[in-house]
Amino acid sequence: MIGEDVLYLPVSELSRRIRAHQLSPVELTRAYLDRIRKLSPKLNAFETVAEDVALMQARNVESELSRGRWLGPLHGIPYGAKDLLATSGIRTTWGARPLKEQVFDHDATVVRKLRDGGAILLGKCAMVELAGGLGYRFADASVSGPGRNPWNPSRWTGGSSSGSGAAVAAGLAGFALGTETWGSILCPSAFCGITGLRPTYGRVSRAGAMVCSWTFDKIGPLARSAADCRLVLQAIAGPDPDDPSAAGEPVKLAPVKRDLSKLRAALVPLDFSVKGAEPEVKRAFDGAVSELRAMGLDLVEAKLPDFPASEMAGLIIAAEAISAFEKFYQDGRVLLLQDVYAPHQPEINAAVSGADLVKAWRMRKVLQEKMADFFGDYDVIVTPNFLSVASRIEDDLYQALPYSDPVGAIGNACGLPAIALPCGYGKEHMPASFQIVAAPFDEGLLLDLAEAFQRRTVFHLGRPPVG
Repeated sequence: MIGEDVLYLPVSELSRRIRAHQLSPVELTRAYLDRIRKLSPKLNAFETVAEDVALMQARNVESELSRGRWLGPLHGIPYGAKDLLATSGIRTTWGARPLKEQVFDHDATVVRKLRDGGAILLGKCAMVELAGGLGYRFADASVSGPGRNPWNPSRWTGGSSSGSGAAVAAGLAGFALGTETWGSILCPSAFCGITGLRPTYGRVSRAGAMVCSWTFDKIGPLARSAADCRLVLQAIAGPDPDDPSAAGEPVKLAPVKRDLSKLRAALVPLDFSVKGAEPEVKRAFDGAVSELRAMGLDLVEAKLPDFPASEMAGLIIAAEAISAFEKFYQDGRVLLLQDVYAPHQPEINAAVSGADLVKAWRMRKVLQEKMADFFGDYDVIVTPNFLSVASRIEDDLYQALPYSDPVGAIGNACGLPAIALPCGYGKEHMPASFQIVAAPFDEGLLLDLAEAFQRRTVFHLGRPPVG
């Protein structure tokens, strides 16, 4: 009988035991499936559980291992995929009621790469409808219902990778895949007390993934540690002929022993006096900063370029999303979505002209140049993730999270990689988080710093009371 302690083990330890024939992939898969059956309905973590597929893959993995065939560190590790990644023969709903029975005949590139590496697909993690591309004001904007946080099911998991965050935090999978257009990996990671990596735009192929915003969308891992994120990113990163936006930049993710005193870190504090910010979260962030300094990292308070990044990014994302989901307006399916504002997005954005969009594209280029100059002076940015803990399920998100997200706007507009790290707790013992941001394709540095932080702290080892 595999207990909870095993299900919460890091991927590296699960992998070691599987390779040493101390842990059966079939039994591990069954244990995760049992836990999913028990807890997922309470959390709305999975929209589709692919039990037959998972057990078939697990048996194939076990057969390969018995023949001495080892495919790498994810061989035999069960995981969940966000429900906008195509999976052959398994429902892919995009979190939307009108697509509840949608099935593709092919796998997304990341799903194929994980399968080729021996990872076992448990099912499709729930998500906010259309990844929030047409907006959403309440947590229940999903065919799966509201994402409920394993730390307190009356609170939200964060979106739009809501199920991916819950699945990892509740020990329902070894890791999960999420996507981010603006915040959808970092948000559920922060609210659920897990580690999430948003890769550089183009680092991971999006072939077979739903398009929300073509020039913003990114796919990345949510896991229980930075070390686990490294293993997953190594497996899914790289060029892909099926995705022209996938970069050919070499994937160099091997750990490097760094002299942290030689790194230049920009400390970007945020205003915790604004509405919605919580002093408990500030104390957790300040504690993380103190820990980083104790590690030897030289943190210098800095200011990001003064730029209307949020307005520019929001305009481009809205235009691209309305274009991506144009058919929903043409055939009326938009009226079947949960969010009441979704049908009105063209009207809401009617004042945006083609000239406005061209200006926004040009402004984005200027911002990218400014950030390239910024990273000429600094190696990384250290800043809070969210200014508060997870909101309540019934809250109007516009009111519960009223503060701006300047670092998220700049990071996503410029395609910068970032990692979310648990750093303590706020109100009602809900997780708090901070983020480290780096220059394009510098995920290796992020992971080295994050792993060094997690070797000294225990926040990423915390388990929610659900169970």
